[in-house]
Amino acid sequence: MQVVELRKWAIRCEPDLTREAYALIDCGGAEECGCETCFNFATSRHLLYTPELLEFLELLGIDPLLEADVSHDACLGPGRHGYTAHFYLVGEITQGPRTTVARIGQRDAFSLEPAGDGICIGFSSAECGVPDAFLGLPVVCLEVSLVAPWISNAPEPLVAES
Repeated sequence: MQVVELRKWAIRCEPDLTREAYALIDCGGAEECGCETCFNFATSRHLLYTPELLEFLELLGIDPLLEADVSHDACLGPGRHGYTAHFYLVGEITQGPRTTVARIGQRDAFSLEPAGDGICIGFSSAECGVPDAFLGLPVVCLEVSLVAPWISNAPEPLVAES
């Protein structure tokens, strides 16, 4: 077991058990969904993940091609789309918030931390959407928010879709 610290979080994790769980997963959530916005995410992954993010995912034992799910959060302008990808890892949050959603006055806001190049990340308790490969294990969700270009040949959506 190792402890990984990232700004306001400390995560006790088991990278080897995480790798074993990912070895049981056939495809990422974007491919499994099959909608056009998820297809766009899947085909642009190689443009999105920085070397630093890939190194961080490797440290945690996470396969970057096997996100549990992806949500298309917003069209930020022509050719620019906000997405959030969710990855799971074996471990527990030992310090920091248990959610990436913070209550500010009367509204919810995301409390993700900047990770460079337009990428924000955060950890949360895994309460739903956990892949079968992780069932029965203590898990943490890693949320990765980023901006992707629209590279699909399909018409570009002007509003968020999932």
